[in-house]
Amino acid sequence: MKTPEKMLELHNLKKTGHRLMILTILKESDRFLSADDLYMKMKEEDENISLSTVYRILETFVLKSIVSAVNVEFSKKVLYELAHEAHGHRLICTNCHKVVYVEDCPVHNFEDAISEEYDFDIKRHKLDFYGLCSECKAELSS
Repeated sequence: MKTPEKMLELHNLKKTGHRLMILTILKESDRFLSADDLYMKMKEEDENISLSTVYRILETFVLKSIVSAVNVEFSKKVLYELAHEAHGHRLICTNCHKVVYVEDCPVHNFEDAISEEYDFDIKRHKLDFYGLCSECKAELSS
């Protein structure tokens, strides 16, 4: 995975402390984060950060495809994660909200078949799996 500095450089964005901080937090997180989550984490480092700055940076990152905005069933808020270079799918824990990205797609053959059968030009698909991660499964079974 690229460093936050490299991500900004590749997209011709100025390397500001706030941009680097958001990318670092997202890179180190194993969960989706809301703008509020990012703001609270950033506030620990820089008490002058504003929520509107976080939203502006996220909007730029989403437009540049550095960050993905995600809607999940357990949150009414838009959540964010670093964008992935390779197509894949997510395993999302319904208990702790941990996210595991699986960089493989077993759906492509199925996609080709339904595209042909229904004469439908598929541009993309999204498939997330919800369940319990190994830690929560162990915790809940004990």
